[in-house]
Amino acid sequence: MERTYTVDELLGAIRRRWKWMAIVAGTVFALAAIVIAKLPNEYRARALAMTEPLQPHQDLVVPVISTQLYEKVKNVRSQVYARTLMATVIDELNLYPKERQKDGMDAGVEALRLDTEVHAEGDDAFSITVRSKDPVLAAKTANRLAEMFIESNLQVRAAQVARTRDVISQQLGEMRGELSKAERKIADYKSAHADTLPELNESRMRERDQLSKQIEGEEGWIKNAQNRIDLIGVTPYAKDTEVGRFSEQYDTLRAKLGAARSALTPDHPDVVALTREVGIAKAQLDQAQARAAANDLEARRMKEAISRGKKQITELQTRVAQIDRQIAAAPLTAAGLADLDRDAEMLKAKVGSLISKKAEAEITADLEAKNGPAEFRVLESATAPALPAAPNRPQALLLALLAALVLGAAVAAFQELSDKTLRTEEEAAALQLPVLATVPRLAMAGGSSRVLSLPAYRSEQG
Repeated sequence: MERTYTVDELLGAIRRRWKWMAIVAGTVFALAAIVIAKLPNEYRARALAMTEPLQPHQDLVVPVISTQLYEKVKNVRSQVYARTLMATVIDELNLYPKERQKDGMDAGVEALRLDTEVHAEGDDAFSITVRSKDPVLAAKTANRLAEMFIESNLQVRAAQVARTRDVISQQLGEMRGELSKAERKIADYKSAHADTLPELNESRMRERDQLSKQIEGEEGWIKNAQNRIDLIGVTPYAKDTEVGRFSEQYDTLRAKLGAARSALTPDHPDVVALTREVGIAKAQLDQAQARAAANDLEARRMKEAISRGKKQITELQTRVAQIDRQIAAAPLTAAGLADLDRDAEMLKAKVGSLISKKAEAEITADLEAKNGPAEFRVLESATAPALPAAPNRPQALLLALLAALVLGAAVAAFQELSDKTLRTEEEAAALQLPVLATVPRLAMAGGSSRVLSLPAYRSEQG
């Protein structure tokens, strides 16, 4: 059966066991105080930095790095904890020599990570806190970590800008090469289709009109020449022609002259008259023949001119047909040329855009070089703390005192529970044993007395 204690019983137990409680609690507290006093002091140094991105207006320069500097603060912890950065600081300040000598640089880096805390302070600031047994070394380490972080961040930014500029330059060179190829394709295409280029249609139409006018002129001239030929008598020596009439007259007079000479003397007046008439007729015949010969030459010339005109018309019509074919083929050539021009224009647009981006990248690189150091600012440099941050000795002593009291109370409670002495009538009655004797009140030194009376077992008294 579980027993409960009254307040008086608890107070009585405390009065009986207070010495043990005091001894145990005092001993534990003294040992804890000694241990706490010998604990090494731990100092904390804190450096506070913030980002102040300096950028020109976006209307003037389009940023080539989309990630803003203040967004990098979210990843400060991982950047500060980077092995390269911490190893550099450890080498410079000669930190953790024992750990490095025993397990190498990785052990030193891990120790520095455990002693370093990084916290974001708002959206654009961060703090680096370093724990160390040496206050000066803690401040140096915190400041150097902040400086190294800023330097590495600026180097990364500069490398990003330079890499962006190099990539843009490379792409620009490639695009220019492709543009040159596209322009050569256009030139070759125009050379291969020089007769059907659409931009020549207007000149071809003018040429066709001129050729049509030339054909009309040639046809008109041929018609006029044919009319002239028709007006010229070209039947030689026909009776209804001048040569035929003079030839018939000349033959008749010659026949009469021959008959007269055969019948008359040469000096006869008739012979003389006929001789004279024959000469006149001969002269007239020669003149008529000369005129007829002239008419024949003009007719031949007209015929030759007509032949040349017809040949010229044929050539002109051939050229007109060729122009018609070229005009008809121009749309197909224009379609092929439009495809090539479209590709070339797209490449020109890309080249123009890359040229603009390259200029912007160069401006950004110049701004990064000039304004980079001002983009990060250390708001508060770490200083050597005058007081240790740990251990918190008053708090530790208070906890040690509480623990000592609890342990002393536990020891007293254990002794009290282990003591089988009967102290109350209820405890004696609970044993259910008969009373053998009673102890009278005994006088104690100092006039006090103590009586222990054990009543008889109630069942026997009954």
